Parts: sequence; C-alpha cells; structure tokens
Amino acid sequence: MDNKEVCVLTGGTGAREYSLLEKYASQGCRIAFMDTDKELGHMIKEELESLYNVAVFFFHGDMRSEEDRDIFFTAVKEMYGRMDYVISAGVMV
Repeated sequence: MDNKEVCVLTGGTGAREYSLLEKYASQGCRIAFMDTDKELGHMIKEELESLYNVAVFFFHGDMRSEEDRDIFFTAVKEMYGRMDYVISAGVMV
C-alpha cells in the first residue's frame, strides 16, 4: 500500500460535498464515498478518476443503515488500509 492519503465522504454528494471531494482529489488523495443516488455516484466516480487520476471507490448505500455503514467502512479499510479524512454531512470529523 502506498502513502497516499484517503478521503472518505458519507451522507450524500451535494454541491458542497462534491467540491470537498474535488479539493482532496486534486491533492492526490484517494477517495471513498457513499450515496443513495447510484447514477450520480457513478458519474462522480468517473469524473474524479478522469480529471485527477486518483483511485475512487463509490458505494451505493444509505448512511442511515447500520449494515450499509459497516459494509462501506470495512470495504474502505480493506481497499485502502486507512482513512485520513472523514467528512460527514459537509462537516470534518
């Protein structure tokens, strides 16, 4: 695993959240995010990968579901081995 930082977004991808993803992707961070809008999620994934040449993991799920949260965070840890930035509802935590 390389030393690239990982930015994780939960809770949806509105304009403000997308802007944050772009910021981190432009700095070379790998991205992981979850959204209930499958079509939008795939579009964002493809756009970030294309524009910034970074790894992006999109998970179609709902943060209100404990099962979806568990699957998502487990997958992120397995894929990237770390989570450097976790953004929830537009707030850094």
